Amino acid sequence: MSHIPQSFLSDVSKRAGLVHMDDIRSFEAWLQDQLDSLPVTKPDAGQVKFQKLLISARYWLLGMAEADPAYFTVLRALELAAEHHDGERNGGDPEFVHQLGIFHYLRTMHKHITNPVTVYSLIFMHDILEDPNQRSKRDGKPIYIEPATIRDEFGEVIFAKVVKMSKELLGQKNPAYSLEAIFDDEDCSLAKGGDRVDNVRSMIGVFKRDRLKRYITETMDHFVPGLKHARRKFPHQEAIYENMKLELVGTLTLISHILDGYVPNDDAT
Repeated sequence: MSHIPQSFLSDVSKRAGLVHMDDIRSFEAWLQDQLDSLPVTKPDAGQVKFQKLLISARYWLLGMAEADPAYFTVLRALELAAEHHDGERNGGDPEFVHQLGIFHYLRTMHKHITNPVTVYSLIFMHDILEDPNQRSKRDGKPIYIEPATIRDEFGEVIFAKVVKMSKELLGQKNPAYSLEAIFDDEDCSLAKGGDRVDNVRSMIGVFKRDRLKRYITETMDHFVPGLKHARRKFPHQEAIYENMKLELVGTLTLISHILDGYVPNDDAT
């Protein structure tokens, strides 16, 4: 039951022209009944998770920026991408929860990242040139971020790496896109590996069976070898590549067993 503050009741009673105590009490009882009849709604779990991830990312980066102002670049990337990616993922979660999930995963290995400002900026913007704003796409007039916007705001180095990670630019296929080139890049390899880890973690219950199988094959045939290549080329980040590889192989092995109809052996220990 919701309690009605007396100050609110008095104000409403005056506005309603009620002066007699019996009328006021009857009105209070009626209003309380109306409140009690309202459906009780639970907060959306996906939105709660999203807001927690977003707030913690902002404040973690603000804390880092106190010691190194370069982290304000990452905050600008976060805000630009959050504004652009304001739709929903296939499973119904907020679209930008994907970028936040990658960021929080990678920041747990922060000390192993050689260029964290660049890597975190890439994480937030890795789809920003590829994907149109979802709301505008539904309206039939898809709005894309212009490449020049990224170049002007973040400089040539980050811009070139965002382009390298984009399968499409302004709705057109990017002819320069290559997984080999991505895993041959010290910063893009981390952002792309984290991207695949987050996608694999979230695909159960969202992807259909055939797409799950394609994703498993693609990851094992291309992403795991790519991570191994990057691990050899950038040994100072070896711990991150190894973590990603183990995460992907372990998760995909489990999913493969489920798809194959795994039945526990009751005689096993």
